[in-house]
Amino acid sequence: MTSIVYRRVGPSIAYARRVANLTQAELARAANVALGTVRKIERNERGISGHLLEAVAAALDLDPARLLPDTERPDDRLHRTMPGLSAVLAEYEAPEDGPCARRPSTRTSSSRPSSAPKGYVAQPPTQTNW
Repeated sequence: MTSIVYRRVGPSIAYARRVANLTQAELARAANVALGTVRKIERNERGISGHLLEAVAAALDLDPARLLPDTERPDDRLHRTMPGLSAVLAEYEAPEDGPCARRPSTRTSSSRPSSAPKGYVAQPPTQTNW
């Protein structure tokens, strides 16, 4: 049976260990591995097996995937979508007594959006202090 060996995880393990305020010796003890093994892994002198990665992650109280390089963190996708979501939300007004209405686009030549009732005059957005 072939075992997966992860490479280049040393810096992320070293960083997580320092954030957890642990020494290499304390991490080695908590993960039940030799101190030399932790040192070699952190310096990228050796890879780490899946079993050992799970033990180290458990000792650091982390999800093992957070220690792997080139993996997307769960919140990365959210952060990438925030600018687009903010732009969409900026197109809507939130009236106090009814459903949201789409703000008129500044890119059209019409001062009244096609969905707005007759007599509607677009007002420039007011600056609010949050």
